[in-house]
Amino acid sequence: MKIEAKTLVGPDEIKPTKPIMRVRGVFNPAAVRLPNRKIMLYARVAETPRHDEVTFLAPRFTGGKSMKITLEKFNRRHMEICPDCSILKNEIYRLPTISHFRKILLDESGMFVESVSDKPDFYGVKDDGDFGIEDARITHLRKEKRYAMTYVSVSTDSGVSTALATSRNLRDWKRHGIIFRQQNKDVAIFPEKINGYYVALHRPEGTMIFDKPSIWVSYSRDLIFWGRDEPVMKPRKKGWDDLRVGSGHVPLKTPEGWLQVYHGVRLSKKSNPDSHKVYSAGAVLLDLKNPSRVIARSPANKPLFGPTLASEKKGFNDKVVFPTAVIPDLSGKNVLVYGGAADSSISVRKISLKSMLNSLK
Repeated sequence: MKIEAKTLVGPDEIKPTKPIMRVRGVFNPAAVRLPNRKIMLYARVAETPRHDEVTFLAPRFTGGKSMKITLEKFNRRHMEICPDCSILKNEIYRLPTISHFRKILLDESGMFVESVSDKPDFYGVKDDGDFGIEDARITHLRKEKRYAMTYVSVSTDSGVSTALATSRNLRDWKRHGIIFRQQNKDVAIFPEKINGYYVALHRPEGTMIFDKPSIWVSYSRDLIFWGRDEPVMKPRKKGWDDLRVGSGHVPLKTPEGWLQVYHGVRLSKKSNPDSHKVYSAGAVLLDLKNPSRVIARSPANKPLFGPTLASEKKGFNDKVVFPTAVIPDLSGKNVLVYGGAADSSISVRKISLKSMLNSLK
């Protein structure tokens, strides 16, 4: 299968929100084809304060409606410092980073950057994502002439949950609060109703592990209250996605079924549970009228693609591809797959739709 791949944007190309902050990564974008045929990414930007050897600074959004960042100060001696978080003595986490969304405008081909916002376009507030917002997916509900954006809201009150915002113009967003409670991420809403219901893929997770993290489907009448939950696809017993799977982007409707490019995880050394985790991407085809039914899936011995670019092999988390958006190119023959590269940068792959469908088993 011929795949054209490149790195689009890295952290060095993003302006920090404040002088005290530095950009740690720009990754995991949502994507929308605009009326002028250009593509807009809504990318997650992760920033961290400049800590010192004594004080740990935990950033937090504390504004009501406007953006305000407050830095909480903790003595490092009273914390357990981890690579991506710190744990207080009462076993409560604090993050060294905080994330918001910025718009990145691409040309019509979707392969070249035209402009990047120099300030946050969507951010957390004190009662929604005060510890940051992450990993947007934007669904264009064409019949309703509006956009629905799901995003992870990290909060002192509600932990890691998924929230919803809607907009008519991709500028002014109405926040609707939490729609999937913690610990539930990777929420992607289908672009049209199925049998009279909104439909969403998601990935619930708990602290008591009886099964591996899997992709689920849920239904709703109003986008707010969801039910009829059931698992759609689980990790396999062996292969490139045997540890965990999670939904990627807003499902793409094709004559053969709903196409979903998802991420799968395996251990770099299967015999060692503490070995590094490798994230790859595969595809699955779901029934058009019953999206809980899997028609075909990337084979266990061959993902759609893995971390091959230098930006995907090494970054904040090495060997990670994390697909979060798929947009057809203007010819309709190819799809553009956008995602995070090593939790640090944004990569894009141009793949023939026909060859992708033919690779499924």
